[in-house]
Amino acid sequence: MSKADVEKKLRSIFKDAQFEVQVDGKGIKVAIDGVGETPGELFTKIGGFVESIMKVAGTKDVDVIVSMQGSAFGVEIEVY
Repeated sequence: MSKADVEKKLRSIFKDAQFEVQVDGKGIKVAIDGVGETPGELFTKIGGFVESIMKVAGTKDVDVIVSMQGSAFGVEIEVY
């Protein structure tokens, strides 16, 4: 999976968020910062993104760190 593929998927899910993507072999690291998601919406979006990336990349391991402060959020995802 290319960096462009991951960025396209992120743009479709997190429309107004800022993100950084690193792709290294089968490993994918993503940092997302945004505003305006409820915890339920955010976790649903993260779950869908992680599941689709894991299927395409053929990986089984993932780390997800979520920080929320009011309506602002930061997410770090590593799929390996």
